[in-house]
Amino acid sequence: MIIEDEHDLNAPIQDASKGPTPTVEMTIDKNYQFQQFLAQYKKTKDKKAHFELRNALIEHLWKHRNDLES
Repeated sequence: MIIEDEHDLNAPIQDASKGPTPTVEMTIDKNYQFQQFLAQYKKTKDKKAHFELRNALIEHLWKHRNDLES
């Protein structure tokens, strides 16, 4: 298979133009972050959620193992 280069080697190189840099204001609410942490912590201590996640992980690993064997 032959691939022809249709680019002109003597053509000037065009640089990409730069756009304006966006300004982003970061706001950190320590109370909100702490509330999120507490909510996640409570989820990890929930026995029902623990067993649901464990069983879902086991099913996922068995499915993945079966896919690898076939």
